[in-house]
Amino acid sequence: MTDTKGRQGKRQDPLFVASLQRGTQILEAFDSNTRSLSLSDLVKITGLNRSAVQRFLHTWESLGYLEKDAATKRFDLTPKVMCLGYNYLKGQRLVEIATPTLLEMKKRVGNAVYLGTLYETDIIYLIRLPQRYLMLESTLPGRRVPAFCGGRAILSCLPEQEVEDLLRRSAMEKITPHTILDIEANMAEVAKARKLGYAISTQEQLVGEISISAPVVASNGRPVAAVYISANLSEWSLDRVQEKLVPVLLEAAGSIGAQF
Repeated sequence: MTDTKGRQGKRQDPLFVASLQRGTQILEAFDSNTRSLSLSDLVKITGLNRSAVQRFLHTWESLGYLEKDAATKRFDLTPKVMCLGYNYLKGQRLVEIATPTLLEMKKRVGNAVYLGTLYETDIIYLIRLPQRYLMLESTLPGRRVPAFCGGRAILSCLPEQEVEDLLRRSAMEKITPHTILDIEANMAEVAKARKLGYAISTQEQLVGEISISAPVVASNGRPVAAVYISANLSEWSLDRVQEKLVPVLLEAAGSIGAQF
């Protein structure tokens, strides 16, 4: 969803560099569904004119963030992009504190465990420890998932009006046939998480998965992240999840939050 109001506000900011914003659009066009892009692809995706895209591509290639295949004339991100993500994760106190706790939690429950934080209308996973290798995507940090279905633990710690505003700004699309899109139904799920102290999501992001999450709350009462455990529905009933996994989840989230 395009934030037109937000962009207009930025254009009125005398310190905002619009050309830098346009150049960043080039890098952001390389999303998880796209491995390489042509000049024409980037013109279509960004909406920028061809001449501007050419200049930005040349600049990013010169800086080492993009590389061009001489045969296909298509562009790819380079490993240099990873340095930015590494520097972010290495410098995050949250990641430093949470990592040993999540490693211990995974050892105790034997299931996949994650740590995610709220950014705009999404949850971004900072730590991902899969139960077993299923696909490359399940092991990589940096994945973004919609907060309306993947961030209810964090949303449960926010004022209702703030939650509703976030939901209305979200681009709600079904990920599976079970994904809840209705705003009122999502508000009800957030209210349920607020009452329980944790959120339960069944097959909303992956068919056959049940996921639980608990907020990591700082001393000022604001959520800084959420801890997740995901399990296979064929192996874990809801009752068993609540009996065996929820206590471990709440303990881990509380332990991390106590250090903020």
